Amino acid sequence: MSPETDRPNGRGAPLWRKWLQSAPVAAFFLLTFVFSWGIWGLAPVLLPGAGRGLRIAVHTVGLCGPTVAALVMSALLCGRQEAWGLLKQITRWRAGVGWYLFALFSTLAIGLAAIGVYSLLGGAAPSLNLYIVPALVPLPSGLPEEYGWRGFALPRLLKRRGALVASLIIALFWTLWHIPISPMLKNPSFLALFLLEVIPVTFFFSWLYINSRGSIFLVVLYHLVYNTVVSVLNIPASTSLWAVYVGMNWLLAAFIVIRYGASRLKLAKS
Repeated sequence: MSPETDRPNGRGAPLWRKWLQSAPVAAFFLLTFVFSWGIWGLAPVLLPGAGRGLRIAVHTVGLCGPTVAALVMSALLCGRQEAWGLLKQITRWRAGVGWYLFALFSTLAIGLAAIGVYSLLGGAAPSLNLYIVPALVPLPSGLPEEYGWRGFALPRLLKRRGALVASLIIALFWTLWHIPISPMLKNPSFLALFLLEVIPVTFFFSWLYINSRGSIFLVVLYHLVYNTVVSVLNIPASTSLWAVYVGMNWLLAAFIVIRYGASRLKLAKS
């Protein structure tokens, strides 16, 4: 009997394929981290004198880890047609106006409210960080990631777990995935606060994805707007302001759970 296969009756699939089929989400997370962390970790060693343009290119390739992992896993599990079907989810743009309003303006509303509360408490609002905008234009923020986190992992987690638990699992791995590209996350206190931010935001992503019937377009839009607004408003510049902002996200997440239910996060008429 081959050590790479399990064939009690002379038949059976290779062990690695059985594992992929029994734990596709775990395999996806593993492949995502190997791809992204491998690129981000090896780049400084292999390209020590790289210029800014090359460093940005390598960074961007690493960001594609979740999508690469999702496409590879889809192809291995169900064939190339499944991978192609995943890519085509970007064309699912039809959703209610309310979902687009949330994707476009909720982060701005929460951010401005947090700054207002912070100012009332005696804090000084940070200056706008407008220089970040050109860096977000070439590749829409979230496009390299959302095919993985929401397009692949979330639907499979929802088959066995409720939306709240599925979102918490993704939030944990999503947070850890960011560590190599966010030096501030090497500080345990910042890492904890970042995780507290990511948990309700991941919840919002799940809410949008579920109620838009799997629209990658909508979650990419929300991801782009979220990163842009938080960066421009310079929310993380003040730890106290950041904490206020995180608290407001938790309040909104709690309201959504009460309103829609933690299990499916779905409108009754959807």
